[in-house]
Amino acid sequence: MMQVVLSWRLSRTGATVGCAESSMEYPSLLSLGRLLAGGLGAALCTLLGLPVHASGALEIAGAPTSSNGMTSRSLGRHAETAYFNPGLLPRTGPLVEVGYFLLHVHGNIRLDPRPDGVDVPPSLYDAEIRNPNGSVSRLNLRPLATEDLPNARQSTLTRDTSSYALVGIARPLFQDAVTFGLFAILPTRGVLSQHGFFADEREQFFSNRLDFEMLGDRTSLSSFALAIGGRPWRWLGIGVGANLALSTTTRFEIYVPDAADQRTLLLNPDMSTSASFAPYGGVALQPSDKLTVAATLHAPVSADVSGENLVRFWNYTYPDDEQFVRQTYIFSQCYQPLRVGFGAAWTHRNTDSGDSDWQLGMQTVLRRWSQYQNRHGARPEEPFDDTLEISVGGAFTNPIGLLSLDLGFVPSPVPDQVGRTSYVDNDRLMAQAGLEIPLEVFGSETSVGVYLQGQLLVPRKTSKRANALHPVIDEFPDASTDFVTGDPIAGAEGLQTNNPGYPGYESSGWMMGAGLAFRLPQ
Repeated sequence: MMQVVLSWRLSRTGATVGCAESSMEYPSLLSLGRLLAGGLGAALCTLLGLPVHASGALEIAGAPTSSNGMTSRSLGRHAETAYFNPGLLPRTGPLVEVGYFLLHVHGNIRLDPRPDGVDVPPSLYDAEIRNPNGSVSRLNLRPLATEDLPNARQSTLTRDTSSYALVGIARPLFQDAVTFGLFAILPTRGVLSQHGFFADEREQFFSNRLDFEMLGDRTSLSSFALAIGGRPWRWLGIGVGANLALSTTTRFEIYVPDAADQRTLLLNPDMSTSASFAPYGGVALQPSDKLTVAATLHAPVSADVSGENLVRFWNYTYPDDEQFVRQTYIFSQCYQPLRVGFGAAWTHRNTDSGDSDWQLGMQTVLRRWSQYQNRHGARPEEPFDDTLEISVGGAFTNPIGLLSLDLGFVPSPVPDQVGRTSYVDNDRLMAQAGLEIPLEVFGSETSVGVYLQGQLLVPRKTSKRANALHPVIDEFPDASTDFVTGDPIAGAEGLQTNNPGYPGYESSGWMMGAGLAFRLPQ
């Protein structure tokens, strides 16, 4: 019998918590819905029925259907503050917004040509290692002969277009003492897409190519944030929120009567689902009518799948009096580390009308990437670097509406990949422009916003080095001998590897996005 256990779990503060096994009681989401007027409770419960996960595209594209979406921690003015800085929520006023965003990713990973003599020859299958004490052992790594790989080594050309629906709500509660906020971004082609890959020689058994570590399936995760913010004094706004996720545990009990024919089996599934969250908070200080200083803190979060296979064979003697062979694994998606943000905004108001003539703002975000875990739930051999990203923005009110512009720089946390691993990532230069126009529809005031975004993946060249801290592994050791004759195997001399990143590669690309949003004050 083979038993398979899949557990969707949320990871935070460096530990993995099995949410399906937790005894903590969370406040009923339905009770929050009852506080909302105008049918918000029904809308909330409908959205919570969707399987949502980690922060996804929000950490890559910012708030793509909001003015100053890349500086939302300091210049946020709509429902996006529910995720980026709930301390700004009390300033948003009651509103409902819906948006649509289209993002195209154009990425290139071009592999350098492989030098002669590095292919793994078929003679590998006859090899063994003779130890100094006279004993023999098989090779620790079991590569395939290069000619037997399921896929030929190839460059990666990413041409991916994703679309998203965005929903935002801001609603004052308790006689306007606090403001409730909701912000969700939902991919329209599916709420979850997971693509696993290895960043070293193990990928030879699968696609045999390299992939962008911080893109790909990270752009296909849904995000759902709930927050509440208050303003106890005129000069202080504070708020807390939770980035929600559903945790699912799936158990399959499988009996295979004939191990030689595994197409025939008996299977019983057992599934359960529970909710989990990653907390965050924000503060907005306003020492004067013109100046706002902001700070935010977001806890680490990822969408994890853990599993355990208990494999039982008919008429088989198990070691150590066990009744099965145990196999365990973990997959981790969209890991986001601890994020600490700081920002400031300066507002100039027209003394006659009181309306904002223009705003300028900036923000920095410190990300603790040194705690990163890859898609297989493991830490890189060479830890990633903590990063400090910066963005600046401004908005100008004119007779047409609100015109905004953001510029930003996001450094890559991935150190130079001169050794065994090939985590592919690039620095990013970002820009976003937006125009929001007030309208009157059927006698009701509303507004429509149009937004354009572009990001450049700064070209990066990577070359492997023999003196790296963790060099590329020689998959066919020089000391290999023929297991029948005991003679040295000539094909083992030198470096042989199927590592797709050897001897190097170059990565580059860009992303373009366009968004549309409608907002209705309540």
